[in-house]
Amino acid sequence: MGSSQDFFFSGEQPARVAEDLVDCLSTALLYLDSKGKILFLNSASETLLGYSKTQLAGTSVKRFVVDKALFDDIFFEFKAGQSSSKRMQLCWIILGRGTVELDTTLTHIGGEMSHCVIELVERNQGLQISREEWQADMAAANQALLRNLGHEVKNPLGGIRGAAQLLGAELPETSLREYTQVIIKEADRLKALVDRILFPTETKTLKTPVNIHELTDRVKKLIVSEFGGGTAIKVDYDVSIPEVICDSTQIVQVLLNILRNAAQALKNRKNPQIIIKTRIARQITLRRKRYPLALQVAIKDNGPGIPEDIKSQVFYPLVSGTCNGHGIGLTVAQKIVHAHGGLIDCVSRPGLTQFVINLPLTNGKLKYASRLDS
Repeated sequence: MGSSQDFFFSGEQPARVAEDLVDCLSTALLYLDSKGKILFLNSASETLLGYSKTQLAGTSVKRFVVDKALFDDIFFEFKAGQSSSKRMQLCWIILGRGTVELDTTLTHIGGEMSHCVIELVERNQGLQISREEWQADMAAANQALLRNLGHEVKNPLGGIRGAAQLLGAELPETSLREYTQVIIKEADRLKALVDRILFPTETKTLKTPVNIHELTDRVKKLIVSEFGGGTAIKVDYDVSIPEVICDSTQIVQVLLNILRNAAQALKNRKNPQIIIKTRIARQITLRRKRYPLALQVAIKDNGPGIPEDIKSQVFYPLVSGTCNGHGIGLTVAQKIVHAHGGLIDCVSRPGLTQFVINLPLTNGKLKYASRLDS
């Protein structure tokens, strides 16, 4: 068997490759010396703690721990060789977020140096990843089912339309032919509805670098034109966001569908308000792929909220919270976002509904930016 060097490409240093691999992890890792000072941290740690590697190098990790006495006791066990690994819940001080309870795992690195690795995981991170995977799997399964049902609907519709045309040609009176025209028009309407469910994104896409704020501003103007100025639409932009590579026409459709739903929900409400917020997320997993940067667009309204009986089904076709809605808009929005490698999610309660769109940023690098919760 060859040495570990054989597994690296020619010219690559193993230490450098190992550092790059650790830096790709979405889990925050801190490498400490025997005194608890930070020797190395990955990008996920920068994101979590809110400081750069340069700022944290040589800093005592206790600076970020709330219960410093408890940490001292645990760290002493490691130095004395009484423990090799320990997992617990510790409260950490996070920049811009205050005190946050994190799953904390300490692992002793053998040898005389008594170094230690700390792994930090937010308690809801695993649940969030599982939820995103479930959403993607359900969307794919739902689409397969709809395709089968759609073809079963379209076949008889073609027969009904053809029969109506033949019948209309045989009828002598114009008044009677009007009925066959109704049948033909309704058959065409149903076929168009099925096509919108099955093939909303199957037109050729043209992805180019786009300023997301140009798209949100355009959609904002369309909504104001359609619904009037009675609803206040405010924006909270992170202007440092780089351009996102996308099909601008399709992303406009996504934003328009969500904002139109929000505006409809705010009809006859006191002090109606919609907020469009853009932020950057770092080290995020989307559709089972990890990205160092992602664009987040949040659209929030203060309407009545999504009814409880359909809240978990808002992205399903033909599910609508309005009496005259067809329930297609959010299905189309989800399919477009998925086609761009992103995710769309929703939280809702009376007085607050928020849709969050996550799209990967694959052009350009941004070291620091605002968080969505800031």
